[in-house]
Amino acid sequence: MKTEAKMKAKTGGLVLRLGLSLAAFLWFGLFWVGGAVAEKVRVAMPAKSMTFLNFYVGEKFGVYKAEGLELSLEVVKTEVGVAGMVAGEIDYTTAIGSAMRAAATGVPIKATMFSMDRVIIYMLAKPTIKSIEELKGGKTVATTGIVATPTYAARVMARAHGLNPDKDLIFIATGDVANALAALQSGAADVAMLSIPFNFKAEEMGFRNLGSAVDYLRTPFAGVGTSDAKLKANPGQVKRMIRATLKGMEYTKDPANQERVIGLLMDEFKLDRKTTALSLREIIKAFTRDGTMPDDAVKAEIEEIRERAKLKGEIPVSQLVDYRLLKEVLAEMKR
Repeated sequence: MKTEAKMKAKTGGLVLRLGLSLAAFLWFGLFWVGGAVAEKVRVAMPAKSMTFLNFYVGEKFGVYKAEGLELSLEVVKTEVGVAGMVAGEIDYTTAIGSAMRAAATGVPIKATMFSMDRVIIYMLAKPTIKSIEELKGGKTVATTGIVATPTYAARVMARAHGLNPDKDLIFIATGDVANALAALQSGAADVAMLSIPFNFKAEEMGFRNLGSAVDYLRTPFAGVGTSDAKLKANPGQVKRMIRATLKGMEYTKDPANQERVIGLLMDEFKLDRKTTALSLREIIKAFTRDGTMPDDAVKAEIEEIRERAKLKGEIPVSQLVDYRLLKEVLAEMKR
């Protein structure tokens, strides 16, 4: 009986060790495969801005990695990002408005989803300028790029106050929002188009807030754009990018994650808690519900592009936007 008990004990120990070894092997194998399949993707951003908060959140808290993507968030000029996508050197852009303007002129890129459908851009001016009407006569406006969304916002705001932006405003491209604020500080510009949190910083410095583009237009502001070639050659990766971006937006909105998100913002943008909480609230308000936006808003954007670029003929929404993969992702997420 003792011999039999010893044999059972040995057998049980052997089975346990084998089981543990097998579990460790499987865990290591899965870990290795997960690491092996993670694809590094380059994502162009026009500026380090809270406008793209959900992308920072998704990258920081592993949302993209869970979809097998390793994001490289790179601040580059919008035109460089567009050219990089066409050349296959950059995978995606978050500057969706600029991407759509390029697509309207025939550049083979598309918007695949929208993360924001309102332009959170503020017009800050020298303290001596008390209203947008006072910009009449050739005031200098600092913006990230001549064909960037902040410039479009400035033009719309100026027209709403009876100005002719082609005659009354002189735009200077600064490359990023921090440089736009620096141009305002140095006196090189009378006005700067600033995103969160730079608008708050400017107000603290004594500059005057002339208004927000949110009150003047609803237009594609941020999202995921990519090349036609990428859509055709690697739709699976594009779907994972879209899915992770949607999940990053949900993570950002979830009250349970608020402390983590606020901590990230305070660390990344060197802000105090009050400013951070205000910024987060405004950004979340501008998130789209499901990555889409009304065709009317897109068509309004197209008309603005046609007017500025003096393009003839109709430009279909399908030339700028491709929701096909977004719709597949939304259907899969509902299952």
